[in-house]
Amino acid sequence: MEGELSRTRSRSDGAGVRLADVAAQAGVSEATVSRVLNGKPGVSQTTRQAVLTALDLMGYERPQRLRQRSNGLVGLVTPELDNPIFPVFAQAIEKALTQHGYTPVLCTQLPGGVPEDEFTELLVDRGVDGIIFVSGLHADTTARMDRYSRLRERGLPIVLLDGYSDRIDAPFISPDDRAAARLAVQH
Repeated sequence: MEGELSRTRSRSDGAGVRLADVAAQAGVSEATVSRVLNGKPGVSQTTRQAVLTALDLMGYERPQRLRQRSNGLVGLVTPELDNPIFPVFAQAIEKALTQHGYTPVLCTQLPGGVPEDEFTELLVDRGVDGIIFVSGLHADTTARMDRYSRLRERGLPIVLLDGYSDRIDAPFISPDDRAAARLAVQH
C-alpha cells in the first residue's frame, strides 16, 4: 500500500494513483489514508468512510479486506425495463438493498422470455435470502397465488410491489388505484 493502488479502469496518463491523490479527494492526510488502507485504528468512522468513498469516486478497487461483505442475495423480479417506472423502482430498490449490505440480483421479464416462476426457481436455487416482486403475477387478479404461499411456507421472505392480493400473506407496497382516481377526479 506504499504508493499505488489497483485501479478498476485505466488512467489516461497511465500512472497509478498515489496516497496523495486519495488524500486530496477525501480531504485528509496521506497518513490517514494509509491507516485506513492498512486497517489501522485511530480513524473515525466518518473519516474512514470518506477515504473509502474517495477510492470509489476515483475508480480504484478497495483492498480486499476493506470490501463490504454482503449480508446475502436478494432477488428483484421486474417486468420489462422499457416502461420508465420499472428502472426507477429497480434503482431505488437496489440502492436500499446495497445500503443495508445486500447484493441485489435483477431478473427482468421480457415478452416471450423467462417467466416469473422460472426466475423464482433460479433465485431459490441460488440461495437468495428473499425476493422482491415488482408488478408480478400477484398484480394479475386471474393468476394463481399459491406460488407465493409456497415461498412463504419455505420461510423465504418476499415483498410484493405494485399490486395487491388479500390471498397472499406477505408485505405489499401498492397504491390504491380506486382511491387515487377518486382523489384525482375530486381535485
